[in-house]
Formats: sequence, C-alpha cells, structure tokens
Amino acid sequence: MKAAATQDGIDIFIISAFRSVARQTEIIDAKRKKGISDQEIFKVNAPPGRSEHHTGKAIDVGTPGSPPLEEAFENTKAFQWLSSHANGFGFRLSYPRNNGYGIAYEPWHWFYSPSS
Repeated sequence: MKAAATQDGIDIFIISAFRSVARQTEIIDAKRKKGISDQEIFKVNAPPGRSEHHTGKAIDVGTPGSPPLEEAFENTKAFQWLSSHANGFGFRLSYPRNNGYGIAYEPWHWFYSPSS
C-alpha cells in the first residue's frame, strides 16, 4: 500500500503497529498518573486486551507535515488517498465519526481486514 501511495505522490508512514497488552497497560497507567479519568482514557484508547493493535493488524498512519495521531490528519492528501484506496489493500478505517465502539474519531487508525 505504501508503494502504491508513493507512486501516486503520497508519503505515508507507520507511526504504530503491533502493541502488546503490557504496552497498552503502560499507556493507560501513564494517563491515569496524569489524572486523566478512565472515562476520558477509554474514549481514545481501548482497554488492555481489547486493542486492535494487539492483533498485529492495526496501523496508525502519518504523513509529513501533519501532527501525529491527531484529527488534523483527515485534512491531508494522505487521508484522502487512504479513504479512496486502502480498502483495495484490505484496510478499513476502524473508528470513523460516531462509530459504535464509543472510541473517538481516529482518521489515522486503519485495520487490515481483507474480507471487509
């Protein structure tokens, strides 16, 4: 997919991919230590054991000039390209606006699911 994007003049890169349950726990614990409530944490992070990153099939994607892991990614040519082409490579946007999972909109988070 990256090679196809590059051929179309789009620069994408992986920010995050596989994440262990232990690493997910560290992320959650660090936010708790900052005083962030579980309710707020679980709007943007899946609980340990429930993250798509645990499967090795989820990627967080970035592009030069866009802050990583921020909604502003939706305004990039990279997001436009992914929206039009990622499905052809077996990827789908996991957390669109108003998704049924209760997770915040994440235009950078894509899941490999070739049957979708």
